[in-house]
Amino acid sequence: MGRLENKIAVITGGNSGIGLATAKLFKKEGAQVVINARNAERLAETKEQVGDDFEVLQLDVSKVEEIESFFAQIGEKHGKVDVLFLNAGIGVFQPLEAWDETTFDRLINVNVKGVFFGIQKAIPYLAEGASIVINTSISNQIGMPASSIYAASKAAIRSLARTLSAELLPKGIRINAVSPGPIATPIYGKMGMPQEQLDEFAAGIQTQVPLGRFGTPEEVASAILFFASDESAYVVGTELEVDGGMTSL
Repeated sequence: MGRLENKIAVITGGNSGIGLATAKLFKKEGAQVVINARNAERLAETKEQVGDDFEVLQLDVSKVEEIESFFAQIGEKHGKVDVLFLNAGIGVFQPLEAWDETTFDRLINVNVKGVFFGIQKAIPYLAEGASIVINTSISNQIGMPASSIYAASKAAIRSLARTLSAELLPKGIRINAVSPGPIATPIYGKMGMPQEQLDEFAAGIQTQVPLGRFGTPEEVASAILFFASDESAYVVGTELEVDGGMTSL
């Protein structure tokens, strides 16, 4: 029997990278998996991409009314949610002088508001003993140039893993955070850099990883599975770095 047998698992940002790897692993472990797509166009693309493997619903995580509707649909169909992996996020890396209010708001709305209201609006549908996992980043611990607002957003949701854990303990709901280091995901390709500059950037990061390589989405998914399963029943409010030793060695 799988570790998530007969569980309902919801993953935001589940159509690529860490989210997709986690969705596949959750399904392998017996869960029914629901993922989201940001708009109608992405919904059609994602449904074609994943086929019948996962249920796909439309959700822009920066819009609270859509978050509320998303969980209401899940609750109506499935009753209760056992696992919630809040993974959707965007990365913008640029120097202080380059930031404008529109870009600032877009990043915070997805990375912070989406997580906070994702938890709030999920509460009526979470089963007793449900597990919430937040995808943060080791950027919340290190002072990497050009990462200011991205890192601040990840520090904010790391804090939410602690504070909301304390609030939700009486409901038997656990929150933990997984904190990836350099992982081979599409986020790097969305940074807007020319390929040559992107390769140079990636090579520079790799030299800082004690294990000498980027991690894989599947390696992060295994850590998320631990938090999602009953194996971590005595773990709450914590952060697990999956970073090849980058923050500790």
